[in-house]
Amino acid sequence: MEKGYVALILHSHMPYVRHPDVEDALEERWLFEAMSECYIPLINAFDNLNKDKIEFKITMNITPPLMAMLEDEYLNERYLEYLDSCIELSEKEIIRTKNDKKLNGLAHFYNERFKNILETYKKYDKRLMNAFKKFDELGCLEIITCSATHALLPLLTINPETIKAQIATAVQSYIDCIGHAPKGIWLPECAYTYSLDSILKEYGINYFIAENKAVLNASPRPKYGTYTPISTSNGICAFGRDMESSQQVWSNYLGYPGDFNYREFYRDIGYEAPMEYIAPYINRAGIRIDTGIKYYKITGKTENKEYYDREIAMKTVRDHAGHFADGRNRQIMFASEQMDVPPLITCPYDTELYGHWWFEGPDFIEQFIRMASEDWTNFKLTTPSEYLKQNPMVQCCSPSPSSWGENSDYSVWLNPSNHWIYKDLHRCEQSMIRLANTYKEPTDIQKRALNQAARELMLAESSDWPFIIKNNTTVEYAIRRVNTHVERFNKLYEDITKNSIDIKWLSNIEEIDNIFPNANYEIYRRN
Repeated sequence: MEKGYVALILHSHMPYVRHPDVEDALEERWLFEAMSECYIPLINAFDNLNKDKIEFKITMNITPPLMAMLEDEYLNERYLEYLDSCIELSEKEIIRTKNDKKLNGLAHFYNERFKNILETYKKYDKRLMNAFKKFDELGCLEIITCSATHALLPLLTINPETIKAQIATAVQSYIDCIGHAPKGIWLPECAYTYSLDSILKEYGINYFIAENKAVLNASPRPKYGTYTPISTSNGICAFGRDMESSQQVWSNYLGYPGDFNYREFYRDIGYEAPMEYIAPYINRAGIRIDTGIKYYKITGKTENKEYYDREIAMKTVRDHAGHFADGRNRQIMFASEQMDVPPLITCPYDTELYGHWWFEGPDFIEQFIRMASEDWTNFKLTTPSEYLKQNPMVQCCSPSPSSWGENSDYSVWLNPSNHWIYKDLHRCEQSMIRLANTYKEPTDIQKRALNQAARELMLAESSDWPFIIKNNTTVEYAIRRVNTHVERFNKLYEDITKNSIDIKWLSNIEEIDNIFPNANYEIYRRN
């Protein structure tokens, strides 16, 4: 009999990287790689579990930008082209490696894998949201939302209307896609501050996922730490991240993904094959990029990598899944002896870790879920809403402002490298509020422009841009995205206020930045 519960929560997010105006946009590959390496393997795992009649409940946040891209006709057609290219390259690799038995076996593995991905993709009519909605309807997956464009909400509190717009738009886009309202929300970067709970309550959100310090440093101090949720005075519950289970996956030194038997992320034939051979399968501009075909395992801290062995990797997955399940068993056993309510271990992770950075990650999740259903475990998998339904009495505390970023504060997203962004954002936010309060009976064209201004503002507010700048990755792209959306917003503002809307230009950016078809500028109106 179970003595407690584990809530596995996957945060699935991609910034809005739809670029029909750019030939072979590198950033669209971020989405395609995640679809092939993370989302479809997880769908296959859930299908396998359902086929074997294994009951489970997990939670998955699918952010509004990702949801929109998974439903987008243009991106789905581009993904199909991407998959066809992967299959073609893997077939060439089978021929190229025919004289190396080990390498040839891996080439066959990738060929079969890509074909299986294509089969699953077509099975769900080239719309992955069809799969996730199916699991939601079956009751094994609870899908929660996020802010509209993954904006870091505590940094927008100077203009509360913008936070309301982010939440209202997220909830509406979720309903439009899933068919019912979300019960919970993944606050972007798990960033919380005072007053957010009242806005969440206004839009029907019951709970959010928080960094452990939001709960551990709450006032008053929670009786059971992160082993139970806490409730704000508004009745919105916060589920704090469990650090022991987190470290077993995330730790650079002790985390499972660094095991020497797992696939090496940084060795891809896109960088190693001769240019004349690989050119048709990388960026059309000749930029070398990942192809998804990686032949080596981590091996160790050496450049002399050994070939990947799938069979050994899967044995390691089973070992790690067993170790993880045993760890939760021990935690539950210890906590339950000290508590008068069932303990809950909240395990939130980025979905993209499972499959992209950690190739075997989706297999680990499947194996862990299988083990969680076995008699030797003393816990059951659950979702936050299910736990609250069974345990409605929750301690009232005020969560501490925090995030799951470095230092548990907001410094990753606000620092000398990126602070310039917020001056532009706040100016645009104030202008958007002014527009919403001024234009109460707009013409059809004005309404289109006003709604597009709202889209451009929300896209500029994405936390991905300051994050990328701080981490010094694709900095030029992030800066360009902020500036482009701000420039488009400013032109829209000027055209609207001067009653000189350029309809051709408006139609063009409506096609490019077509997120949130039901966007409503009136949500920025100040009461």
